[in-house]
Amino acid sequence: MVLAMIVGEIGFYWGHRWSHEIPLLWRFHAVHHSAEHVDFLVNTRAHPVDMVFTRLCGLTLLYATGLASPVGPHPGLVPAVVLLVGSAWSFFIHANLRWRLGPFEEVLSSPAFHHWHHTREDHKDHNYSSMLPVMDRVFGTFYLPKTWPKDYGTSTPAPDTLIGQLLDPFSPSAAARPVPARPSSRV
Repeated sequence: MVLAMIVGEIGFYWGHRWSHEIPLLWRFHAVHHSAEHVDFLVNTRAHPVDMVFTRLCGLTLLYATGLASPVGPHPGLVPAVVLLVGSAWSFFIHANLRWRLGPFEEVLSSPAFHHWHHTREDHKDHNYSSMLPVMDRVFGTFYLPKTWPKDYGTSTPAPDTLIGQLLDPFSPSAAARPVPARPSSRV
């Protein structure tokens, strides 16, 4: 199960990162980043296409490595546990808690770690992992200063209504919007 959590996290990391780097995927993921205040409910603020894509990236690796199987006595157990634990942890890292995990922040993501991912301060190309910051260390996207972000949100416009947010990524105007600029150098 521990190996399944790690392999799933690798897939979720890349699904999340691609949602920032690929313009078509960003159109759907921008709904999540449009929140200007980060609390546990931001975890649920996501376009269904974005949610399916990111989870599919993690689950595909589980099945490809044989850590999950569509047949057997309990075919859905491993994917269900990976998704359940990951979802619960995601509520924690989005929570409006000024908690730091000290030396454990190198092992487990904290609200501080993920809040820097949601900042307006041009660090959105950091901290893609949901549970294991080592993924960001390995792939060069780890960022965790001692301070907390001042502002949250994105420069990508998002409609105010739920229906607007669901339909907007499919509109021609959304296709013309650029992915937010990435910093020219790593911190």
